[in-house]
Amino acid sequence: MNGYLTNYNQGGFRSESPQSLTSGYTPSIRSDLERPSKSNAKSLYEQRRHYARDGASTISDTSQYQVEHLTTFVMDRKDAVLTVEDGIRKLKLLDAKGKVWTQDMCLQVDDKGVSLYDIESKNELERFPVSTIQHCQAVMNACRYHSILALVCKESSQSKADLHIFHCEEVKGSFIQQDIDSAISDSKGGKLKKRPDALRAISTSDSRIPPPPPPLPQGDNRNRVAAWSSRSSAYGSIDKTRQSVEWAETPEMTEARIDRDVQILNHLLDDVEFFIMKLQKAAEAFSELSKRRKSKKKKKGPGEGVLTVRAKPPPHEEFVDCFQKFKHAFNLLAKLKPHIQNPSASELVHFLFTPLSMMVDATGGPDLARSILSPLLTKDAIDYLQYLLNAEEKRLWMSLGESWSKTRTEWQKDQFIAPYVPRFRNGWEPPLLNFSGIPKDQSLNHLAESVANVAEFQRKQEPKSFSTEYSSVPNYSLSDGDFSFSKP
Repeated sequence: MNGYLTNYNQGGFRSESPQSLTSGYTPSIRSDLERPSKSNAKSLYEQRRHYARDGASTISDTSQYQVEHLTTFVMDRKDAVLTVEDGIRKLKLLDAKGKVWTQDMCLQVDDKGVSLYDIESKNELERFPVSTIQHCQAVMNACRYHSILALVCKESSQSKADLHIFHCEEVKGSFIQQDIDSAISDSKGGKLKKRPDALRAISTSDSRIPPPPPPLPQGDNRNRVAAWSSRSSAYGSIDKTRQSVEWAETPEMTEARIDRDVQILNHLLDDVEFFIMKLQKAAEAFSELSKRRKSKKKKKGPGEGVLTVRAKPPPHEEFVDCFQKFKHAFNLLAKLKPHIQNPSASELVHFLFTPLSMMVDATGGPDLARSILSPLLTKDAIDYLQYLLNAEEKRLWMSLGESWSKTRTEWQKDQFIAPYVPRFRNGWEPPLLNFSGIPKDQSLNHLAESVANVAEFQRKQEPKSFSTEYSSVPNYSLSDGDFSFSKP
């Protein structure tokens, strides 16, 4: 499948943006007391008496919640999705395969229906009038997404209903359901309005989901550096004095070091796979959106707003991060080739060149990849690629330039090349290794001094226009041009 993603002009969509997209429910009281006027004691009393009598009508009829859109299913027998429970079961299967891509948005409820807004642009993505909402249900603690809101909607132009599933991380899904159900109930008529009481109950109750426990102390920068010290060979030496300490590595130490490198490699591959999945999802969303836009309907169809957001390519920084992880993975595969099998290091190298080619195509050519300086490939990695790659893979590799084919010793000695410390999507950090025989405090102090020396060196080199890997990346906006890739 060939997908082409461009920067859509969302201004063409009919939308009314909310004044503010805030997290959670923010009730507001509007009454005559808010109007600036000169009032005597009697008029103030009358205002308060009027407010006490008609207080139910003074609560703002618009509430906003920050949610994550997880997925949308068509409720169809052939897809085995006939109920909300069927949708949750299918969501679990997608999540187990790592195929759930969350999208932050604002869900707004008023007396006329439910709207979805893009948090960044504040454009309206979808509008579900109360007449189209067939069912609203909260599902709590059923899967990894502990607070789910399911919304079943069907417009008159649709033959089958859509099941929209949201993760409600700020405010419990059960409270959002209460809000929506009360709006639907009030729309059916009746003198007694339920929604003001529902909003009042939400605003006074413990509707917010308690935050997760604080993370364990990360320690100071010395601990962070120590956790990665054994991998300095992957990106070149920072401080030669650190390497002067020689010690004999026991078999247990070797095993622990290999095990940690394998863990790092697995997390690199997971992040690369996740990013490629995002590209594929964006291409699929754009393809579907293009089909809908080619129809002769003037009115925006149901689901197009969410598709527009999902069709956007990932941000530039995520492309940079993924290219860096490719390079680091090649270094580790060369290092681990005697130690891994099923799949072997060579099989993984060939595997990585397929998504690498997709990445280069998606960025319009090799320019962005060429600009990624750190981490540099090790000599072992370069020799391994030279030996292993087929002709097509080698052409791609050579097109990426010197930053992918020259070792640290081949660059000018006074050019600063930033150490590379990968950050993983799930927050995982490699286990600490400290087998040097040096007392831990002394070792950490020495490493902290090394980092300080690096920072000072980098500061001194700034007037000479030596750059880090990020400053060497050009001002490259993926949304300015075509974004495309081909699935293998």
